[in-house]
Amino acid sequence: MDKVKIENAFQLEFIAYLSMHLENLYCEKTKSTNTKQRDRYMQLIVYIQEASFESALEKYKQISLADIEMENFTEPMIKTAQRLARIDMGLPLVMED
Repeated sequence: MDKVKIENAFQLEFIAYLSMHLENLYCEKTKSTNTKQRDRYMQLIVYIQEASFESALEKYKQISLADIEMENFTEPMIKTAQRLARIDMGLPLVMED
């Protein structure tokens, strides 16, 4: 993902869910069976709950080095991933104008 300033575990968890869903959507779009990056984000989500914020953030930085470039994602894919991340975290869905 683009460089985002992550200041707390809540933000990190949202970014991890968003990244996981983007990777999953990309695999679906390209019909790829390589889900290693998505799986890393799934493991990170669990790790965020167990570890210190600093440790989880370091792990995120390492994982994100292998992310698909953002230009490979369409706007609808990004919006879908955001919606799915909000659902996973029990956040209200944002209403579009």
